[in-house]
Amino acid sequence: MLCPTIGSVPYLNAKPLIYGLNDHVVFATPAELSLMLKEGKLDVALCPVGASLIEGWSYFVDGMGIVADGDVYSVILVNDKPLDALQTVRGDFESRSSMLLLRVIFECFFGRQLRIVSVHEKADGFLLIGDKALKYRKEHPERTVIDLGGLWKKLTGLPFVFALWTIRADYEEKQKIKELLTQAKERGLASIDKIAQSPQEITYLTHFIRYEVKGKEKMGIEEFSKKLIQLRLIKQVNPFHWV
Repeated sequence: MLCPTIGSVPYLNAKPLIYGLNDHVVFATPAELSLMLKEGKLDVALCPVGASLIEGWSYFVDGMGIVADGDVYSVILVNDKPLDALQTVRGDFESRSSMLLLRVIFECFFGRQLRIVSVHEKADGFLLIGDKALKYRKEHPERTVIDLGGLWKKLTGLPFVFALWTIRADYEEKQKIKELLTQAKERGLASIDKIAQSPQEITYLTHFIRYEVKGKEKMGIEEFSKKLIQLRLIKQVNPFHWV
């Protein structure tokens, strides 16, 4: 099989899933990966679950993704006001899933809308994802932040799946893609000490980030889907085909 065109985020949390595949990977933001998959420029991409639900994609590699079962540490709301006083938030438009998760939490569970503003506007707080969030927490240990993974777990009792390997529907060798990515994940999880550059990164990759997608994780996706329907962001959920 010719190696498929693989898209991944450049963040630390994705490195165990693509270990040994770097020469075949196109790196981009979550939002860019979604667009590239839609345009047919990628065969498979580590796409945000929110984008997959909105775009109506149906084919996913079973058993793996980027998951938090509680605090995720790298998807955070930095707030300058108490939670119940927040009205405006500067968004991180690199990740649609994180933005949608923020909306779901506030509109479905807290019963109020936040106004999402651009990075140049004044706001009561701001959203950070990925390595930017890790950098901020390291540089500002004194700041209290709201961990969206932990808040979702508290509100629903379920894990949150941030990203799944999403396969282009017309790509014929889906099972071969699964085998390739499964081998990469196995290599990556056995090489965390080589991937991580510090004890803090080891803790992040082994304590906060999970890579298994099983029954509870799929229940988390289903619950998130219901909330997106409730907010009329999607009309229905296309059947998931787990490869």
